[in-house]
Amino acid sequence: MKRNEKTPSRTSPKNAKRGCLCKDSNTYHVDCCDGSLWAQGIGRTSGEVLSGVWYGYYVQSCGDGHNHHVHMHDIELEVGKTYYLTLENNHNECYTVLEASHAEGIHINSASVAYNDCETCEDAN
Repeated sequence: MKRNEKTPSRTSPKNAKRGCLCKDSNTYHVDCCDGSLWAQGIGRTSGEVLSGVWYGYYVQSCGDGHNHHVHMHDIELEVGKTYYLTLENNHNECYTVLEASHAEGIHINSASVAYNDCETCEDAN
């Protein structure tokens, strides 16, 4: 294949209203949309804003002491308290909330009432 020939693409836009990667590889512009594989479209440039509040935590398992970054939507947990958490990854057990965190982590599907310690949480669950 000659160096100046362009490889056609069925998915790259041609004469579109959205921008495509230009040959200088540093810019996107509608004039660069020639239907070639190189001129891939950037797709949607605006997104949906997710609503709702989420709270992130760093927790420690009462069972084996492993730690997780976790998050829960709309319900705030208390640092220092212990909860029976059902997590998205099925690590369901009692966890002590060590600190608030900005990391999203594993989603908490549900949380029990707050307990003062691991032993009380484990006895209740």
